[in-house]
Amino acid sequence: MTLYFWRRSQYSTYLEAKKQGGLYQIGGLQTEYRTLYECGGDLADTLDAIHTTRDMMDSSERLGHVLLDDDGKFLDAM
Repeated sequence: MTLYFWRRSQYSTYLEAKKQGGLYQIGGLQTEYRTLYECGGDLADTLDAIHTTRDMMDSSERLGHVLLDDDGKFLDAM
């Protein structure tokens, strides 16, 4: 699964950010049912990447996100 995100101050929607090349992504996330212990390293790496990205932006910046499965199926958005 892949998490796509963008700056809401620059792009109002996922489609706009995608069209204009403003998407960032974190790929390789697992969708299988696994325990936290089994995927802890993946989860920690993902959370660290999100935290680092957030720290690089203005503290007032808001992020939009879309979560897609490996086959492009929509899973979640904000």
